[in-house]
Amino acid sequence: MKTYRGIENIEKITGKTVVTLGTFDGVHSAHRTLLERTVSKARELEASSVVITFDPHPRTFFSPDTPIRQLSTGEEKKALIEDCGIDILVVVAFDRDFAAMTANDFYNGILLDRLNMCAMVVGYDHSFGREKENAYDFLISRGVDVERIDAISTGGITISSSSVRRAIEGGDISLANHLLGRHYSFQGEVIHGKQLGRKLGFPTANIAIDHRHKMMPPDGVYAVRVLYKGTIYGGMMNCGMRPTLDDSLGRSVEINIFDFDKDIYGEIIVAEIIAWVRSEIKFRSLEDLTHRLKIDACRCREILKTLI
Repeated sequence: MKTYRGIENIEKITGKTVVTLGTFDGVHSAHRTLLERTVSKARELEASSVVITFDPHPRTFFSPDTPIRQLSTGEEKKALIEDCGIDILVVVAFDRDFAAMTANDFYNGILLDRLNMCAMVVGYDHSFGREKENAYDFLISRGVDVERIDAISTGGITISSSSVRRAIEGGDISLANHLLGRHYSFQGEVIHGKQLGRKLGFPTANIAIDHRHKMMPPDGVYAVRVLYKGTIYGGMMNCGMRPTLDDSLGRSVEINIFDFDKDIYGEIIVAEIIAWVRSEIKFRSLEDLTHRLKIDACRCREILKTLI
């Protein structure tokens, strides 16, 4: 997949293209329907498939004091889009100039002049331009070959980035994963902690999440899968304030990787959140904490036994 960062860096494309655009935060199952239809339509028309997406998230641009918690970092989104078979990715800097662009300028200056668009696939509620023109109606009025993908629902819930966020915020990891069509994941660097977990018999990898706006679930214990250098391991993750220790370290993310004894400080690992196990609890003693960790580990292994 060829990637362009910034409108000014887009080479004028001479071959035909089929374009779709959107924020695509999380690249959930409804997004993938849109992307896969873009790819298939491009093949029908002997054209290249193009995705236009934005960085930063438009809501972060418009409300910088309350930035949105993102389901995917830029690199995660790129990889997920590439997995759908897209030929060209255009990452647009969502800034003041872009926000001020009219629908006509976007259509003529980018879709036609730069991308040589012959057709477009859009979501049911997508708009563009500072006038927030409905994309489907706008393109139909100009005679463009355009397809609209209707809203997709499951169990009475419309699949959207917002519905995935609400599920994660509520700790409903099962629902979030169902809406995504995959396990919610994050990555980060393994950093040094206080190594108390090792003394308790549960050594943990302390993770520095690689993006400050990356969304994480509520405080608690979760069953996770860890990908490290091509191998998948089971694990038990704690997100939270470590109330039993009362060590004032702030919120941390720690993973006890099962059956693993490698030194991975400074390494990047990827973790998939499989299931919620329990809320974070303040125990009366380290002995009580250790006892409960043994129960939690057994529960996590039971959850993961068909997935590892």
